[in-house]
Amino acid sequence: MIRVILFLLFALPTIAAAQASLSAQQVEQINALFTKFDRDGSPGYALGVVKDGTLVYARGFGRADLDNNVPITPRTSFHLASLSKQFTAAAVALLILDGKLSFDTPVVKYFPKLRTFGADIEIRHLIYFTSGLPEYTSLPRASGDPWFSFYYFTTDEAIAATLRAGKLKFPPGTQWDYSNVNYMMLAKIVEQVSGASLSEFLATRLFAPLEMRDSQLNDDSTLVVTNRATGYADRSDPSIRKELQSVGIVVRPGAGFLRLQRISPHYGGSGVFSTVEDLAKWDANFYSNKLAGPQFTQLMLRREQFRHDKDNDALGLVFGEFDGRQMLWFSGADLDSSTYMVRLPEEHLTVICLSNMPRGHAEDKARAVLSIVLHPQGDTKASQ
Repeated sequence: MIRVILFLLFALPTIAAAQASLSAQQVEQINALFTKFDRDGSPGYALGVVKDGTLVYARGFGRADLDNNVPITPRTSFHLASLSKQFTAAAVALLILDGKLSFDTPVVKYFPKLRTFGADIEIRHLIYFTSGLPEYTSLPRASGDPWFSFYYFTTDEAIAATLRAGKLKFPPGTQWDYSNVNYMMLAKIVEQVSGASLSEFLATRLFAPLEMRDSQLNDDSTLVVTNRATGYADRSDPSIRKELQSVGIVVRPGAGFLRLQRISPHYGGSGVFSTVEDLAKWDANFYSNKLAGPQFTQLMLRREQFRHDKDNDALGLVFGEFDGRQMLWFSGADLDSSTYMVRLPEEHLTVICLSNMPRGHAEDKARAVLSIVLHPQGDTKASQ
């Protein structure tokens, strides 16, 4: 607790100074979105607004750890869930720049069992969710346990379940189907090609160069994650209790929150823990090209046309539109978090919203904040 207090004493003046870049009205409107959670006894959010490479707003609302009443701050570490995919994709991009992988590299080279599927799956098919591989959660576990993060399972086990299926849902490149197993396979390919674990690769090739000191890939559920935000959900929500009970977890009814723990260390499609402050550094790289030069950024933003209509995916990112402006975004959700990060590249403006509530609706919150920043006079209507 002393360390938390010292951090707050150190950080608050810096954050307050940065917020001077937003008007008092904007800050007040943003804060009002999170008032309900800005108290003891409630989980909440970490929020960041990045403008022209500077974190102009960074604040926490609520508590990261209800057991010990630890407040959420801009350095609280959240499980990013599917926001992790852009980091798995970044590892692939770095290996492409190293000349060790290419978009047309056959995946069967690393997963020989794919020969039984009778189709040519390439790295590009995994990156853009068009491989046709069935998602592991749609298949039975060998153990009979649920595919649920309360139950321990690994990336290898998930991939093995998909490989046992023996057939694709559709020929590669003909349809789009969001599936985590695509990025799990990419993670294992990075490991085979680099000779290092994905956690080690990201630590040395990405997090260290960008000085993202509070970021890591959690591939071992026994590891300590400094300043970790524990997941919580509303205990009185019958749908929450029903969902948990459907996978064999008995929940006592009543008021307050129930604690949610991610026991399974699967990664590739998820597994990265990071903070608002570190994600602001990652965002800045898309303009500075500090990491591996402009070629890396170009790869991260690369789009490709397949034999289906969806062509707005990049590498772990999605192109879209907000209020008539081009945006890049991705969202994440797991039993311990709800996350969203949206960038308006022409405005050099990004909003980062991380919650330790799986039903925290981080996307809705982030879009509301983005509207406030774009329309300081209160006109917060935005195109979707």
